[in-house]
Amino acid sequence: MKYFDVHTHTNYNPLEGQAKEIADECKLQNIFYVDIGTDINTSALAVKHSQESTNVFATVGIHPSDINKIDVNTTIDEIETLLKENSKIVAVGETGLDYYRSNQNKHVQKIVFIRHIALAHKYKLPLMVHVRDAHDDMIEILKAHAKGLKIIIHCFTGNEELVKKYVNLGCYISINGIITFSNSTELRKAIHLIPINRLLSETDAPWLSPEPYRGKTNTPLNIPVVVKEMAKVLQVKEDVLAKQLYKNAIRLFFKANFGINH
Repeated sequence: MKYFDVHTHTNYNPLEGQAKEIADECKLQNIFYVDIGTDINTSALAVKHSQESTNVFATVGIHPSDINKIDVNTTIDEIETLLKENSKIVAVGETGLDYYRSNQNKHVQKIVFIRHIALAHKYKLPLMVHVRDAHDDMIEILKAHAKGLKIIIHCFTGNEELVKKYVNLGCYISINGIITFSNSTELRKAIHLIPINRLLSETDAPWLSPEPYRGKTNTPLNIPVVVKEMAKVLQVKEDVLAKQLYKNAIRLFFKANFGINH
């Protein structure tokens, strides 16, 4: 089986020091993944990792929780420079709104998010979205500014009502190891409402290790565990779901074939 982890961070410690080894082992296990940038440094590292391994791709962006630590205009310019120079960047982000961590700067978060959306339009790339405790504003902004874009709602943990709203916007929805947690009742219900052709799998490593590895450092090598649990919840065969998730990721990200069989 082939697997596609659409959202991971081997550009973060403690994984960064072993990123090449992780990529090599993933390649042996038919695991492809996207290294996600959250500031200029991790974005540059994601690009570097993508250039070193045929099964690794990159995104570039500014996480909403990081915008108070940077000069936004300079960093957006630097992000755009990376976009111009690197063909293995497959999405803009991680970007979005996070009112759980940074409730005090909602206005700035919105402005920076909209600037990321503009980059996604300009470079005709999907948008990798982070949203926490900000769904009403997120949906309003996507409706107003993101028409025509492919949108990934990463680390989805919401309920059936939220699924319906994002599905109506045409979003792809990505599920990670939280689906394996015993308290993921609402998510286990909601996943049934995601169209199978817009469902994605991720690890969000080094965080959110699936059971039975909860509490340990996560890696993209755990994506089969996530897919297995998704298949169990959806009551479909694991190989059938893995094939569909891989197909969805290829359709979402690739305008060119980087040696990957479609």
